[in-house]
Amino acid sequence: MGLAQFFGRDVPGLAAGPGGADLVQLLRCPRTHGPYLERRYLLRWRLAAQAERADRFLDAAPEVPLLRWEDELPEPCVVHPEEVDTYPWAEDDTLPAALIARIDAWDDAQTAEGGRDAPSYQGALSIPPGWRVGGFPSWASTGPMDITCASCAAPMRLLLTAGGDEMDPDSHSWMPLEDRDPSLQGMASIRGGQSVAQPTRLRFGRDRDLHVFTCPADPGHPPQWVLS
Repeated sequence: MGLAQFFGRDVPGLAAGPGGADLVQLLRCPRTHGPYLERRYLLRWRLAAQAERADRFLDAAPEVPLLRWEDELPEPCVVHPEEVDTYPWAEDDTLPAALIARIDAWDDAQTAEGGRDAPSYQGALSIPPGWRVGGFPSWASTGPMDITCASCAAPMRLLLTAGGDEMDPDSHSWMPLEDRDPSLQGMASIRGGQSVAQPTRLRFGRDRDLHVFTCPADPGHPPQWVLS
């Protein structure tokens, strides 16, 4: 089952895949596996020029097997890439200790002044919610982890993040202006309700993101999947 597809020409700075591949596809098996009901994913790299010159294409999408939950089947979406500045998660040694202390002090001052709806570094400034290519991982559920390549031990690089929500009360500052009611705050300010907040309809565990990491030393090395 296809979850995402994007071209290198649409993503500035995207590192090429094996053999110079510039088309990325993320697939997920529609069924769970093993006693812990694990999900299995596949990252496929292709040459866009070859894929677009294919001799034949499917006339219709493959039949989807019966699924237990609606949020196991993605809602078809078209990606409109937007480049934004992001900053690392501020916890443990992801940033210098003195800088994290300054961020914590700023967060406390914002909360004291604005209450629950005040902006925070993690939610409003560092990492946007939802689906994104590159940038930094969010460690909201697990805390920061070192992700190294199983083949060569090189520190791995975040390729893609897949999230269930495109916006939430802590991160409504990332909401597109056309989807926002400026007179309201948080989730209440979303125009269109849940269909806008969850355009893909997918879930990756309870309030978790799926991070796809690849090896910068050799893109042919196996990727790693991290839920955080």
